[in-house]
Amino acid sequence: MTDKSNNSTREKWVVPWQLFTLVFFINLITTSKALVNHSKAEILRSLCQQTRTAENGPPILLLGVHDALSAKVFAQSGAKALFLSGFGVSASKLGLPDLGLLTSSEMQDALSSVAQVAGNVPVIVDGDTGYGGLINVRRTVRSFAAAGAAAITIEDQVFPKVCTYAAGKGVRVVSRDECLRRVEAALKARDEAKRVDGNDILIVGRTDCRSALGYGEALVRCKMFEAAGCDICYAENLQSRHEYDHLRSELLPGTPSILAQVQTGATDQQLFTIQDVGEMKYDFALFGITALQGYMASLTTIASQLIASDGTGLIGENDTSNVGINNLTPFDDVKRIIGFGDYETIQNS
Repeated sequence: MTDKSNNSTREKWVVPWQLFTLVFFINLITTSKALVNHSKAEILRSLCQQTRTAENGPPILLLGVHDALSAKVFAQSGAKALFLSGFGVSASKLGLPDLGLLTSSEMQDALSSVAQVAGNVPVIVDGDTGYGGLINVRRTVRSFAAAGAAAITIEDQVFPKVCTYAAGKGVRVVSRDECLRRVEAALKARDEAKRVDGNDILIVGRTDCRSALGYGEALVRCKMFEAAGCDICYAENLQSRHEYDHLRSELLPGTPSILAQVQTGATDQQLFTIQDVGEMKYDFALFGITALQGYMASLTTIASQLIASDGTGLIGENDTSNVGINNLTPFDDVKRIIGFGDYETIQNS
């Protein structure tokens, strides 16, 4: 009778201890995950603070990437922050233009790979319009936070969006009220991501309305982003230094901001150096598709050289193009950049 009683007592204690152990490990995993993601957003916050310590100091060079390899190359080269461009991912992953064809899940998949290889380098991801209505915005912010983004841009274009530089004055944006509701949904999702999921992420309020509605409306919307509580403000495709200067002066000194540029190749395009951007007191100088442009230039030249070669399939030393054998990355360097050495060390240990 006593043995049965003791066995019954032990059985009663087994389940609580198993539950305790399970809860302990779940909390441990959740806490560790929160610390990892929190550090990415914190690194980004710290970078913003550092730009304000030096008078007219250089801004953060925000380099656009389009896949894991471009992210890995820039991270290994010393980049402090990366921007995962929707334009670039649509081009590299789908071979299609930035016309709202890229889905949220496809962008999240690209983000997951980029965030992983970027290490401690924070990644700001292009969240487009949030990929639909307000409930889509909420899901996009939380899922991108879980995938490792330090920050996400949410813009005011009509869904499906189109590249601002390609659309010009034909860009279509939502009303000011709808723009505010979209941003507020993103901000609520930011707070939910941290409170519920344990993921820290910043919200970048972005307006693309300059070409369609004028600078005055772009200014109003950026100030609206600031008042709503966006972590960073961003007006795309302003038309002069005066506009960029004025926008920055109208925002609070402590509000981080982004100045983005695309080198279109037009001879009359006004471009700003890193020093110019710093003098205007912007925190980030974004070059969103420069890497993609360089990649496409090299790939196009290589393709023409191989197809127009003498039939050997080899790039020779005497090629008349600027992509001779001496301009190809040596195979040992290719292996090093990709990370073959790390895996060989593990296998041989």
